[in-house]
Amino acid sequence: PWYEPLDESYALLRYGYARVTDPNAPLYPTLDDAIQRSFNRGYLPYTPAYVAFYRTETRQGETFYALASGEWMNSKDLEEISPSRFTGIRLTRPLLFRFGWVLKETASLNSRGETVTLYQRYQIVHEFPDVPPRAGYVAVGGDEWLPEEAVALVSPRSPSPPDPCRAIDVNLAEQTLRVYDRCQLVFATLVSTGQDPRWTPPGDFAILYKSPDTYITLSQPSQALSEYYLQAVPYFMSYYGNLAFHGAYWHDDFGYAVSHGCINLAPADARWLYEWSRLGDPVLVRREP
Repeated sequence: PWYEPLDESYALLRYGYARVTDPNAPLYPTLDDAIQRSFNRGYLPYTPAYVAFYRTETRQGETFYALASGEWMNSKDLEEISPSRFTGIRLTRPLLFRFGWVLKETASLNSRGETVTLYQRYQIVHEFPDVPPRAGYVAVGGDEWLPEEAVALVSPRSPSPPDPCRAIDVNLAEQTLRVYDRCQLVFATLVSTGQDPRWTPPGDFAILYKSPDTYITLSQPSQALSEYYLQAVPYFMSYYGNLAFHGAYWHDDFGYAVSHGCINLAPADARWLYEWSRLGDPVLVRREP
C-alpha cells in the first residue's frame, strides 16, 4: 500500500468535551456547592461555549462535571460531544498521482452515465493519470468518474520555497494539508480554514509557538477572532499573529472552510502535526489548487 492511517491512539484526548446548552448555566467552585446549588462562582463569559472536563460525579440522581478550568457544572446544562475520528494518512513511498478524500456521499459514473460505486464521506481515492481528462470530473478508475466538487485532491509535487524539504503546505482551494520531510511527502490530510469574511490569509510563515492545549476566546490568544468560548483546545501551534493550527473537537467539517481564520485539524491529525513540527518550521499557505 502507498499509505497507512494514523494509529487509533492519536485520536484519544486528555479531556472529554461538552457543549453548553444554557447560556445562563452557573459555575460552582466545588462539587458540594454544585449539589447544593450554592456559592455560584459566576457564569461563562459568553456563548456559544464548549467546556473540557476530566471526570464526572453522580450524586442524588444528578451528574456533575469537573471542568479543566477548576469549576463544576450540572449535566443538565451540558451536552457531551464526540470529537471527529477522521485521520489523515502517512505516505509510505513517493507518488506520481494525485489522491484525496471524498467530501460527501457521491456515486461515481462511467462514460455512459451509469452508476459504478457509491462512495462515502472521507473515503480515500486516487486519480488515474493516464485516463483522458473529462471536464468537471476526476478519473478514479479506467472508466469511472467522480465530480470534482465532491473530492479534495492532494498533489504529490514539492511545495515552492523557502524550504521544500521540510515544510507544512496548506492548500486553501482544496482544504488540504501536506507535510514534507527530507524532501519527501510524508503526511496529508483535510483541514478547515477560515470562512469568509474571516478567511485564512495566504503567505509564507513559520511555527512560532506550541502549547498542548489552550483556551480560545474573544481575547485569548491576544486579539483572537473566535466568536466561541472554547476550553482546552488541543495541540495549538501558532504561525502568524493569533492564527494557528489546532485540533477542533467541536465539528467534523474537515474539507470545508468553516473556521474563523485558524487552520482546524481533526484531533488525531493535530497531535501528529504537533509531535512532528518544530519551532521555525516553514508554513506555506496557498490559494491555488
